[in-house]
Amino acid sequence: MFWALAPASKGPRWETWSVIPEGQIAFLLPVDAPIEWKLAKESGRVSSGNFAVLDTRMGEASIGFGQGDRAIVVGMRHGLLSSMLKPFRPGMAEPLRSLIFGPTSTARLRIRPEIATDLASGFLDPQVTGPGLAFWYESQFKALLALLCFVSADQDEEFFCTRQKRLAGERVAKAKAWLESRLDEPFDLQRLAREVACSPSYLSRTFSAAAGMTLSQFVRQRRVEKAAELLVTGKYNVSEVAIEVGYQSLSHFSKAFHQVKGCLPSKYEAA
Repeated sequence: MFWALAPASKGPRWETWSVIPEGQIAFLLPVDAPIEWKLAKESGRVSSGNFAVLDTRMGEASIGFGQGDRAIVVGMRHGLLSSMLKPFRPGMAEPLRSLIFGPTSTARLRIRPEIATDLASGFLDPQVTGPGLAFWYESQFKALLALLCFVSADQDEEFFCTRQKRLAGERVAKAKAWLESRLDEPFDLQRLAREVACSPSYLSRTFSAAAGMTLSQFVRQRRVEKAAELLVTGKYNVSEVAIEVGYQSLSHFSKAFHQVKGCLPSKYEAA
């Protein structure tokens, strides 16, 4: 009932499809490049930031994309999806209500680029493994349905913009606090991503956009700032300070310090 497609993905073992089977409501989201689709006498092209939704009750649909390009195609049998959404039919946004409960066979939907990226990350970079994968993908599919079926066009910009900015701000603040408390530990992006509950790639992009620097640059800057504070106390020598802020190599510490402060730590200590 639930299926997904991501050619050339580095994630789980996806099965590559060139045909969407009959009887499905399929949601097409391009990741790297546009997706071409054909359904009966209709055809189209869906590009980044857009969804195409196809109803294959009347026959199979075919999809095409460049070799190595990634795409997300998720769907459910029409009968099951319509039964699941029937209680919510009055509140559903057009045009999906017409597609699922009416005669329409295709729909084209715009979505904010950052939302499309977030949705794609959820499918391509799951935060669980093993038996939990099925639950993870089901939750991502339901999140997609909620966003596309119950947010109308006039609500879209305000809802998505506000929500995404809030979530991004919370994640960046949490990441900063977590890193600040562990400056003496090796930087571990995978562990940090788990702590703030998002994918490593999404966290890196979000942090850079919000903070104006990469995660590695932030860690280096905060380590050097803490090192400078320790040096001026006169209680530690340069080697001791380097270890206190997570550097096992004195040369690496001196280089990082010079990049941030413009002088060697020994000179800063003497000042």
